[in-house]
Amino acid sequence: MDLERVSTGISGLDRSLSGGLFKGRSYLVRGDAGTGKTTLCMQFLRRGLAEGEKAVYVTVDERPAEILHSAASLGWDLQHSVNEKHLVILDASPYFSGRAAMGGEKGVDLQKIVSDLSGYAKRLEATLLVIDPVTPMILPTDSTIRGQDLARSFIHLIQSQLTTTNLFTAHLPGGATHDLTFGIEEFLASGVFLLRMTPVENRFVRTLTVKKMRGTPVDPNEYAFVIQNEKGIVLEGDHDESTSVQDATDHTLEFFELPKKEK
Repeated sequence: MDLERVSTGISGLDRSLSGGLFKGRSYLVRGDAGTGKTTLCMQFLRRGLAEGEKAVYVTVDERPAEILHSAASLGWDLQHSVNEKHLVILDASPYFSGRAAMGGEKGVDLQKIVSDLSGYAKRLEATLLVIDPVTPMILPTDSTIRGQDLARSFIHLIQSQLTTTNLFTAHLPGGATHDLTFGIEEFLASGVFLLRMTPVENRFVRTLTVKKMRGTPVDPNEYAFVIQNEKGIVLEGDHDESTSVQDATDHTLEFFELPKKEK
């Protein structure tokens, strides 16, 4: 039986995934700062909203107004969707302010967070959920609690109380020595997308890799992409020519100059 798919908002990526994400499942986007995680999230929601979906966007590190401003800078009017009550952007930072004030001794009440999310989603009749980033919600504050257990509890609560298709982001620095997603990738996510800044000929190129996708055969190549105004993330060649990062030398790539070494 073919399961219903939901578009990622990136046409080339949808083709590589045989149509997009499976409806009702959870997916993880990992990457360092500046790799395009939030852009991918907004693009995913924008496509869904254009197709009549409703969505909840949970932001932890930025304020809702900053998300709207970032979208507007790309030529996307998410404010209209907010006004029409098709999109709600939630600031989750208050859930963590108590923990910060207590010096990290106060844990996060996952049940309350998910219950509140479920309430918002049901009132809005939302079908899409983004949490950007998910990492603070599953950081253990008690040395006796494993991060994997918190992650498992959180995802199970999401899957049992909401019927949305979920996209989570996690910050993973290039030099990280441990997995800040605490097992979401290995045990729980139906798919994992890695965004990187890859050096090519003394420059940085943004790249995307589908590391994992349950139920779908995927090409393991690392694909270069650019971020374009009004379009967002566009895979180089729109994936039609399977342009991998090893061949990414076209002048249309979005490059970032590496600092020159002092002699």
